[in-house]
Amino acid sequence: MNSLPVHLLDNILFRLDLKSLVMMQCTNKSIRSHISDDPSFEIGYSSRVRLSFLYTFSKGAPFVFYQPFGSQCESMSNVKTFASLQGIHCYILGSCSGHLLLYTNGLYVVNPLTKRFRLLDHSGSMLLATIFNGPNNKANNTEERAMCVGFALDQSRATTTKRFKIICILETHTTYAFEISDGNSWRFSETIITTTNSKSELTKRMKPVYLEGTLHWLRNDGSIIAFNIETEQARFIPSVFHPEPEMKLLFTLDDKINRLTLISGTKNTISVYTLTGDHTSKWALARQIENVLMTESEFEYWNVVAYDGKHMVVRDKEKDGSTGVAHVYNMEDNRWGAWWPTACQAKYNLDVFRFTPFFSFFEHTELVEDSTNEHLARIMRLIDTTKRIDKLFLMLALAYDK
Repeated sequence: MNSLPVHLLDNILFRLDLKSLVMMQCTNKSIRSHISDDPSFEIGYSSRVRLSFLYTFSKGAPFVFYQPFGSQCESMSNVKTFASLQGIHCYILGSCSGHLLLYTNGLYVVNPLTKRFRLLDHSGSMLLATIFNGPNNKANNTEERAMCVGFALDQSRATTTKRFKIICILETHTTYAFEISDGNSWRFSETIITTTNSKSELTKRMKPVYLEGTLHWLRNDGSIIAFNIETEQARFIPSVFHPEPEMKLLFTLDDKINRLTLISGTKNTISVYTLTGDHTSKWALARQIENVLMTESEFEYWNVVAYDGKHMVVRDKEKDGSTGVAHVYNMEDNRWGAWWPTACQAKYNLDVFRFTPFFSFFEHTELVEDSTNEHLARIMRLIDTTKRIDKLFLMLALAYDK
């Protein structure tokens, strides 16, 4: 295998599922290094891995769901794993390159595939220390303010261990400041942006989008605040979008064309806009989809929760139903197909994160053990798709009410 050209080796490895790839790492040191340490392999393999999602309530909940499904819209898997955290609330703050940033009685970066984690000190953060100062956090509007937290891997460095950064954006009227952590300490960026000529707030509950080393936050008027995690420089991207009161919005990334994307949905049509241009940016309509799922007399709630350029996921709840359902639209086949029950009541907002498992790790991480950190161990086991959802846990989820 050592004599194979890299492109031929990649063609072989890209065909393996995750479990087989783990086994392959044990056969040869050079292959293990190539899989674990080469960022180009991670990017190539990740683009072929099946899409999956992690989600929980935006206000935090003592359970987390993991939902995988196949590359074809009609091949939706009914296998779903469900982690019950036994009363400990979990907040998912970010997902990037197989790692999660989450809060469960402490701030953690975890890799569910490698079963490794790192506990972070968030007391030095002005934003996080304010959000997570108690067991329920109701008084601090956790659901709205958590969208100010950005999490990303620094993919510009081909090192044996990954580097990550947490960027918290602090909004005061027309001024934006940024506090930064690389896992060791918190500090403020020298960059401060003032948008006196463009008065608009960050869009509530809209997570930042990571693209080409930069985190992007959407504002209500369609403009964007961007922060480069390598240079630690911020910039304002002017663009205009006029949302209507009943529109459902999702700020996301189209992986196929590598562009920032804004999904705008009404009960009749779901529109896909992409951000074009570098200096004179604008939201250009790329596609419109007939929203055949919605009829006012049948549904009490719906929203677009995920999009990757190949699939779009819409969550809804029938008026007579007890839980919501997620429908998947296949962008390549131009049709609605797969679906799965979300097992979450409509009155709660969901934080849905696309998740691609991978083998990279950070410095100073620990291997999770059930006896020492049971709630993290339960989250780590989510990607074991051989397990089906426990009916007792489903009943607890349906009955859950804060």
